[in-house]
Amino acid sequence: MIYEFVHNGELKTVDLKDNRIATFPDVNKAVEIDCSPDGRFYLHNGDARSEVHAVVSGDTIFVDINSVLYEFTIPSQDGGKGTSGGGDMADPSKVYAPMPGKVVKVIAVEGDEVEAKAQLIIVEAMKMEHICIAKAKGKVTAVNFKEGDQVDTETPLIELELAE
Repeated sequence: MIYEFVHNGELKTVDLKDNRIATFPDVNKAVEIDCSPDGRFYLHNGDARSEVHAVVSGDTIFVDINSVLYEFTIPSQDGGKGTSGGGDMADPSKVYAPMPGKVVKVIAVEGDEVEAKAQLIIVEAMKMEHICIAKAKGKVTAVNFKEGDQVDTETPLIELELAE
């Protein structure tokens, strides 16, 4: 069965055969999906094995592979530019929690100049740490939570003034 999703603004497809083998057209390689007896999921790509965690929030799927968080959006009827259940997730000047949780570490402080993909804050949810990153280069204008605070998906954790 072929599934569609949006990653970094581009529509992608994956062909999932027998719920175990995934083929990505633009990668031209098959990846085996395996579930261990204790319920953990793994991707096998030749000899490489990576543990995978996934969480769905609204129309967004967050997938953690070897501590790298990927964000996928389920395409909507408006051409695949759907938004997630919390705030305007497409706004690069705001960083939201991927799901409700607790702030375990604040990395950025107000006034910091950050590059795209810079680590800004870490949120723990469902016994996993989610590293929230900057979607664009800019200056941190607000840090709305401190370590130990409970957060939801509606309020931005960090706000940026985007660089031109």
